[in-house]
Amino acid sequence: MRRRSVHALLSVAAAAAAIAALYLRPAAGARGASVLLVTIDTLRADRVGLYGARDVRTPNLDALGSRGVAFEEALSSVPLTLPSHSTILSGLEPPHHGVRDNGTYMFPSDRPTLATILKAHGYATGAFVGAYVLDRRFGLARGFDVYDDRIERRSEGASVLESERRGEAVVESATAWIAAQPGPFLAWVHLYDPHAPYDPPSPYREEFAGRPYDGEVAYADFCLGRRLAAAEARAGKKLLAAVLSDHGEGLDEHGEKTHGFFIYQSTLRVPLVIAGPGISRGARRPGPARTADVLPTILAHLGVAAPGGLDGSDLLAGAPRRETYAETLYPASLGWSPLRSWRAGSLKLIDAPRPELYDIASDPGETRDLSPQRPQETDRLRRALVAFTKDETMTAAAVPAEVAERLRALGYVGSAPVAGDSLSRLLIHSARAKDPKDVLPLWQSFEEAIWAEARGDRDSALATLRALVGEEPANVAFRRSLAAALRRAGRAREALAALGPIERLAPGDALAWHERATALEEAGRGGDAVQAEEQAIRLAPDLPEPHNHLGVLLAGRGRIDAALAAFDDAIRLDPNNARAWNNRANALRALGRRDEAAEAYRTASRLAPRDPDPLNGLGVLAVEAGDLPAAGSLFSQVLERDPGYSEATLNLAYVEARQGHMPSARQRLRQVLRAPLDPALSRRVRALLQELEGPP
Repeated sequence: MRRRSVHALLSVAAAAAAIAALYLRPAAGARGASVLLVTIDTLRADRVGLYGARDVRTPNLDALGSRGVAFEEALSSVPLTLPSHSTILSGLEPPHHGVRDNGTYMFPSDRPTLATILKAHGYATGAFVGAYVLDRRFGLARGFDVYDDRIERRSEGASVLESERRGEAVVESATAWIAAQPGPFLAWVHLYDPHAPYDPPSPYREEFAGRPYDGEVAYADFCLGRRLAAAEARAGKKLLAAVLSDHGEGLDEHGEKTHGFFIYQSTLRVPLVIAGPGISRGARRPGPARTADVLPTILAHLGVAAPGGLDGSDLLAGAPRRETYAETLYPASLGWSPLRSWRAGSLKLIDAPRPELYDIASDPGETRDLSPQRPQETDRLRRALVAFTKDETMTAAAVPAEVAERLRALGYVGSAPVAGDSLSRLLIHSARAKDPKDVLPLWQSFEEAIWAEARGDRDSALATLRALVGEEPANVAFRRSLAAALRRAGRAREALAALGPIERLAPGDALAWHERATALEEAGRGGDAVQAEEQAIRLAPDLPEPHNHLGVLLAGRGRIDAALAAFDDAIRLDPNNARAWNNRANALRALGRRDEAAEAYRTASRLAPRDPDPLNGLGVLAVEAGDLPAAGSLFSQVLERDPGYSEATLNLAYVEARQGHMPSARQRLRQVLRAPLDPALSRRVRALLQELEGPP
C-alpha cells in the first residue's frame, strides 16, 4: 500500500531491532533534540523583516532567521488552513492526503504524521491551536498526547472574533505544558491572529493604525518571541525550531482581499525559518521550498527515518526541487471551477477553464499571462500536473452546521458534506464550471456581504445577498447565506422563501435542510422543523449540530428522554460542544438527575468559560437544593458576564425574595420588564412581581 508508515510493516518480534534502524545519522548535536513547530496563520513573507519588510515589526522571527536558515521562496500548496496544516504535518500534498478544504474533510487515520512518528520514538507530543478550523474532529489530533483546541463556541450572530483565541492564550497553554516535560518533546503552536478579520490588541492597534493586518503580524511575532523563550528555557541548545505560515493573504492583489479563491504567489509564498543544533547560522537558501518539505526536513535532522512515499524531501540536503504543486478547491463550494497549479523552474501554470502561464523570475507579480504565446509549454505543464494528480483522493468529513456557521463568519462558504463519488463529479463538472476569474465580482460582493453582516451592517448584507441570488438563482451557497442572514434578522418566513425548493435545488444538502429546520422553528412550525432536522440527520448522520437542534426541538415538545438521546449523539460527535453539554444538563435536570446535570453544566462551563448559561443552570440546581446563598452568588456571576440576561435577573429576584430582600427583588423585576422579552418569560416576571407587590 502506498505511503504506509514503516511501523505497519514490522513484525512484533522484529520491532525492537527495527526501531534502532529507523534512526538515520542526525546532524551534530541534534539527536534527541526537542522540536518546536510554530505555524503563524495567513502570514505573507513580504510582511516579515527577514524577507524585506521595512514597516512591519517582526524582531523575533528576524532574530530566529539570524540563528538559522531562512528559505527565500517557501511555498504553500493550498491557501486554506486545514489542508495546508495537513501537508505540513504529513509531508504529503493535498491530492495524496485527501484534505482539500476547510470543514469538509478529515485527515485520514492511516497516514503517519510528525506527531505519530515522534511519539513512537519516545517524544512527548502537544498541540496548541488558535483556530476553530483545526478542531480535533478533522483528524490532526492523532499522535498528540495533548491537543488543546479549546476554542470557545459562541451562539450564531456573535462576534466573528470569538471563533479564535488570541495568541497569548495559546502560548500560555503551550508554555505550561512544555515546562512540565521531563524529556524531549514536540510542541506544535498555531497562532491564528493575522487571519481576517484583523483586530490587533493594544498597543499594536494604535501603532499600526489604518494597517490592522500589519498590527496582527507584529502581535503574532510578539507571541512567537514568548514561545521561543519558554521553549529555549526548557530545552536549551537541544531545541530544533521551525517557524512558517500555512499560506499568505491577498490584500487586494489580483482582486483578492483574503485567501482561498486564487492560487497566485500572494497567497502561496510564506516565510520558513529553521534553527537549531547543527544548522548554519544566518544562511539563506534559494527556493522553491515547500510546506510538504517541513516534516522530512525535521525528521532527517533528528536522524529519524521518514515514511516512504512522501511528496516532501529534506530541504537541508541537496538542491531544492524545481517543481511545485498548488490547488484551491474552494471556488467549487460555490459551484465554480477549482484551480490547480504546476510549476517547473520559473514557469507556473494555473490550470483553469482559461489557463494562465507566468514566468515567476521575470514577472513575480503574475501580471502577464504567457499562455497564448507559449501553448506548447502550457500543454507540457498541464501534462505534468495530470500525472501528479492521477491517484488523488478526498477524505470527506461531515461538516457540523456550527462549523459551517463559524467558517461563514470567518469568510469561508462552508460546503455540504462530500459524497463518496464527489471527486469524479467535481473533476467532470469543473471543465464546464465558471472560471473564478470570470466570477471575481460575484465573489467580491459575497465576501463583502459576509463582512458587512459581521460588522453589523445587516441591511447592506441582505441587499447584496439578494442581488447575488438574483444573479445565480441555483447557487445554493448564496441561498443558504441569504436565508441564514434573514433568520438572524428575525425574518424566519423570508428565510424559508430564500432557501427555495431545496428538494429540487439541493436535495442532498444536509446544511440546507438544517437551515430550513432552524427557520421553521423560528417561524413557529416546530413539527415541520423536527422533520427537516431528521432529514438532515439521515443525509449526514455525523453532523453534530442537527442532533443538538433536534434535541432542543424535542425538549420543547415535552419529549425529554428523546431529547437527551439527541444531545448525547451531538456530544459523542463533538465532545467540545459546550452548547450541547448545556442542553444535556437541562434535560438531565428536567428528568430529576441533578448530580449528572451539575457535572454536565460544569463541563459546559469549562469548555466555554464566558458563557453564562451553565452558571445559570447551576444556580437553578442550587435553588432546587435549597442552597439560596450559592444560588444568589451564581446568578450574580451570570449577570456580571451578561447584564442583559433576563432569565438570570428573574432567578436572582426570586432568590432575593426568598431571602426577604423584597425591595431589591421588586426593583430587579421592574428593570427586566423594561427590556424586550419573549411572551413566556414576560408572564413569569409579571406573575412574580404581582406576588411580591400583593393585591392592589
